[in-house]
Amino acid sequence: MTLRMRVGQFIAYFFRSLLWSINLLLVLYTCLAYWLLYSLQTEHWSASMIMITLPVAWVLNFVVVCLWLTARPWRSWLSGLVLIIGLILFGSRTFVWHTPTEFEGKGQPVNVFSYNVQSFDLTASYDLYQSSPRVRRTMNYVLHYDAPIKCFQEFYNSTTIPDYNLVKRFQEAGYTHTAFLFPEMAQATDGDVGVAIFSKYPILQSGREPFGPQNGIVWANVKIGNDTIRIINVHLHSMGIRVGKVLKQKEIKGVQRETRGVLSALHNGFTDRREEVIKVERYIHESPYPVIVTGDHNDTPYSVVYERLRRTLPNSFEDAGRGFGFTYNHLPGFIRIDHQFHDPKLTVLNFETINYIKYSDHYPIVGTYALK
Repeated sequence: MTLRMRVGQFIAYFFRSLLWSINLLLVLYTCLAYWLLYSLQTEHWSASMIMITLPVAWVLNFVVVCLWLTARPWRSWLSGLVLIIGLILFGSRTFVWHTPTEFEGKGQPVNVFSYNVQSFDLTASYDLYQSSPRVRRTMNYVLHYDAPIKCFQEFYNSTTIPDYNLVKRFQEAGYTHTAFLFPEMAQATDGDVGVAIFSKYPILQSGREPFGPQNGIVWANVKIGNDTIRIINVHLHSMGIRVGKVLKQKEIKGVQRETRGVLSALHNGFTDRREEVIKVERYIHESPYPVIVTGDHNDTPYSVVYERLRRTLPNSFEDAGRGFGFTYNHLPGFIRIDHQFHDPKLTVLNFETINYIKYSDHYPIVGTYALK
């Protein structure tokens, strides 16, 4: 055997050993994420950071499986087994494929529409109010979508220009019952209403709890025929993920600065959302009526917020959705952070992420429900 062959064998052995070591560490990391998410033993922000990276760990395990299949096929079983366990434990919150259920019985099903409208982009194009077809298309879409209950986050209203006086236009379209996070802003010249509920059905009672300038909870007890349900519309603290800003940096210092900003925002977001979801749970438990929780939760299905709500109420996407259901329209894009959870007393017939509507940085979601 020549020296070149010996060196080649040594290099191949070194890299196989390195890959196997990385493989073992990756498997341990993935199993830790499984344990944290499944047991919810701790809700510390560091645990949330590990949980949210679970899809990345799955992708890396899949890459490792492919690499071993080309070199040492028998070693691919470890990551393969981890992927199978993940599919069993968390597959339904990642990918589902349900067909819509036909409504049977008296009355009619109820559509609950939810959309983070990003202030209709009015704040970014203030000087172009009167000549912004994109903004007008957004407003016309949310106004005419066929749903008797509509929930919005980052809702914005302006009374100075008739086209943009959305509160008035909704009322003229039959949505005469409303609940706002900041009701005083609904009649302002330029108002950040924040979280908003519009209903064609009577609202018997409502309440609100702000978390910040636009974040908070708005709930409304809505009477539908002889029944009453509670709609809880939430906008939890932002994730703070601005991948685009990191990628746009041309110098390493800029990348480091933006990366630190993202990590700091993630830390603050995990901490704030954990406190906010406890308040959401309180409104659920205090409700004398069946509950639907909808809105921009700013957390993925692999998080403390999602897991806590999922243990309280079934998730509508998991019960009646299709595909991956990604709801974020900017980088990183492949995340689902807008959710609906429903009371077991309500049957979810269909759930849709309307991913062809790209007016905002979120996609609209809509659930169709029938009262049992």
